[in-house]
Amino acid sequence: MGSFLLIIQIGIAVVISSLLSPYIPRVSMPLVQIFLGILWFFIPGLPLINLDSEFFLLVFIAPLLYFEAMHISRSGLRKNLGITLSLAVGLVLLSIVIAGYTLTFSMADIPLAAAFALGAALSPTDAVAVAQIGADAQLTERQETVLATESLFNDASGIVSFQFALATLITGTFSPLKFSLNVLYSFIGGAAVGAVLGIMLNHLIVWLRRMRLETTTNRILIELMFPLLVFGVADDIFEASGVIAVVAAGLVARYHRVGVGEDLAEVNRVSGAVWDVVAFVLNGSVFVLLGIELPLAMRQTIVNDKVNTVGMVLTAMVLCMVLYLVRFFWIAATLRTTKSHETGLRRKMTKERWHSAAVMTFSGAKGTISLILAFSLPSQLDTMTDFPVRTAFLFIAAVYIILSLLIANIIVPILAPAEKDEDGHKFALANLEMLNRTLVAISRIDNPDQHIAIEAVMRSYNARIARQRGKVLTPEELATLHSARIEMRHWQSTWLENYARRNPQYTDACQRLLAPIEYSLTHDGAGWFKHVRTRMYFLRLKTVVWIRAMRAAIRFLWTRTVQVTTRSEDVEYRRSEVTRIQLQLLQDSIHHAFILINYDQVPPVVGSTIVSELRTLIKSLQMPSMAKPGATTFESFPHQFNEVLSQAYAIELETIRTMADKKEITREQARTMRHNVFLMQSDSVA
Repeated sequence: MGSFLLIIQIGIAVVISSLLSPYIPRVSMPLVQIFLGILWFFIPGLPLINLDSEFFLLVFIAPLLYFEAMHISRSGLRKNLGITLSLAVGLVLLSIVIAGYTLTFSMADIPLAAAFALGAALSPTDAVAVAQIGADAQLTERQETVLATESLFNDASGIVSFQFALATLITGTFSPLKFSLNVLYSFIGGAAVGAVLGIMLNHLIVWLRRMRLETTTNRILIELMFPLLVFGVADDIFEASGVIAVVAAGLVARYHRVGVGEDLAEVNRVSGAVWDVVAFVLNGSVFVLLGIELPLAMRQTIVNDKVNTVGMVLTAMVLCMVLYLVRFFWIAATLRTTKSHETGLRRKMTKERWHSAAVMTFSGAKGTISLILAFSLPSQLDTMTDFPVRTAFLFIAAVYIILSLLIANIIVPILAPAEKDEDGHKFALANLEMLNRTLVAISRIDNPDQHIAIEAVMRSYNARIARQRGKVLTPEELATLHSARIEMRHWQSTWLENYARRNPQYTDACQRLLAPIEYSLTHDGAGWFKHVRTRMYFLRLKTVVWIRAMRAAIRFLWTRTVQVTTRSEDVEYRRSEVTRIQLQLLQDSIHHAFILINYDQVPPVVGSTIVSELRTLIKSLQMPSMAKPGATTFESFPHQFNEVLSQAYAIELETIRTMADKKEITREQARTMRHNVFLMQSDSVA
C-alpha cells in the first residue's frame, strides 16, 4: 500500500508540474519538476526515497532510452557516428581523468580511485535531461542529433568506468588492458544483444500481423515490456551494457513501419499516444525524484562538522568549469577533424563553428543517473580515510548537477535563441497544423445523436482553416487581434449586464452567457482580485443551481404531482431563450466591430477576422436540423452545438499541449494558441 501511495504522490507532482510549467516563462518543465521534488523533501508526512541504481535504470531509464532510440534519425546517426562515439567514449574517459586529478588537487586527503569514480558518475550527459532542457533554444538538426545520440551511448562508458574505479579502490589494483577489454565488450556485447532481440521483435510482430493476431492491447503490452526484457537479458545474463542493448534494440525496431492499412495506422496511432503518456510520466518522475534526492545528498554534508560546505561548493564550481572547458575544446577539435559530408574535406574553425561548439558544450546537462551513481559509492569510503569522502562527493555531485541544469536552461537559449517569427508565417503554419489535427480528432467523436452538431462544429473549424490559409497576419496584427478579442469580450460582458438589468426575467439566461466570458478574461493577464471574483461568481452560480435542484426534488417528493413531466419543456424553453439572446448578442457584436473599423480603432484585417468568426458562429447556431425526426429538433440544436463546441475546444487545448510537449511548437506559440481558445470558449454555452 505504501508503494502504491508513493506512485500516486509522484504522479500528482508530475501533473502539477504540467499545469504550472506553461505559466512560468523561460523556465523549462524539468526545473519545475525538480523544484517540486525539493519541496517534497521539506513537506512533513511525505516519504523520503533512496533509489536503487539497478531498479532505477531498469524501470525508468530503459523505457525512455528505447523510446528515444526508436524516434531518433537513423540517417543523422549514420552521418555523425564518428562524432557521437568520440563524445560518448573518448570525451567521457578524458573527463574522468581530468575530474579525478582536479578533485585530488582540491582535496588532497581523498584516494585517486575514488576521485575517478566520482568523475565517471559526472562525465556522461543524461539522455532525459538533454531531451528536455532548453526547449526554447533553436538547435540545428546536426546539433540535436549529436547531442541525442551522445546521451544515448555515453552512459555505458560512464557506468563501466565507475564500476572499474570502485573495483580499483577496493582491491588496490588496476589493469589498463582489462579495463579496455571490459569497455569494448560492454559496448559490442550490449549492441549485439539489443540488435538480435530487436530483430526478433520485428519478426514476432510482423508474424502476429500476418496471422491477424496483432491487436492494440497485445502490441502495447509487448512494447512496454520489451525494453525491460532487453535490459535484463543484456545486464544479468551476458553481463554487457543493458543501456547500450536497449538503445540498439530501439534503433533496429522497424515493425511499426512494415505493412499498410487502416488497422495498422490505428494501432500505431494508439501505440504512439500511449508511449507519449508513458514517456511524459517517466520523464517527469525522473526529475521529481532528482529533486527529492538532491536535498538528501546535501544534508549529510551540511550537518557534518568535518566538511566545509563553502569549500565543497567552490570545489563543485571549479570542477564544473574545468569539465566544461574540456568538453568545449574536445568538441572543437572533433569539429575541426571531421570531414564535410558535401566536400569530403576538413573544414577550418570559423566563428559559426566555434559558436556551435559552445552551444553543444553547454547543452550537455547532467541528470539523475549521475546522482544515482554517486549514491552507489560505498559507505566504506568514509572509514578508509579520516575525511568523509562519500558525504562530500554526494554534495559535490548534487551541486554539479544543479549547475549543469541551470546552465543548460539559461545559457543555451541565449546562445541559440529561437528564431523570431517576424512576419508571423511560422505561427500561421503551426496554427494551421494544430487546427488540422484538432479537426481529425473531432471527427472521431462523431455519433448519430450529435451528427448534425458535430458537422456544424467541423464546418466552423474548416472556416478557421480557410481563413488561416488565406492570409497571414503580422505579429503586430496578431497582437492587435488578441487585444481586440479581449476588448470585444469586455463589451459583450457589459452588454449582457445591461440586458439583464433591463429584462430581469432573463437574468438566468444572461448569467449563463456571461459566465464563460468572465472565465475567459481571467486567463489573460487579470489580477488576483479578478481571478478571485470570477471564482466566487462561478461558485455562486453553482450554488444557485444546486439549491434550485434541491427545491425541485423536495417539491416533487412532497406533492407527487405530474409537474415533473413538464420539466423537459421548461428546459427547452430556457435553452431557446439563451440561444435567442446569444444570437442578438452576436449580431450587436458584429455591429460594434464595424464601429471599431470605421473609427480606425482596429485595422480592417483584424476587424474583418473578428466579424468572420462571429458570422460563422451565428450560421452554426441558426443551422436547421436535417436529422431524422425526433433525433435533433431545431430548438435543441443550439444546445447540442454548444456542447460539441465545448468538447472541440477541449480537444484543441489537448492538441496544443501535445504539440508543445513534442516541441513541434514553441512555448510562446502554445501560450498564444491557448489564449485564443480561452477567448473563443466564451462564445460557447453548454
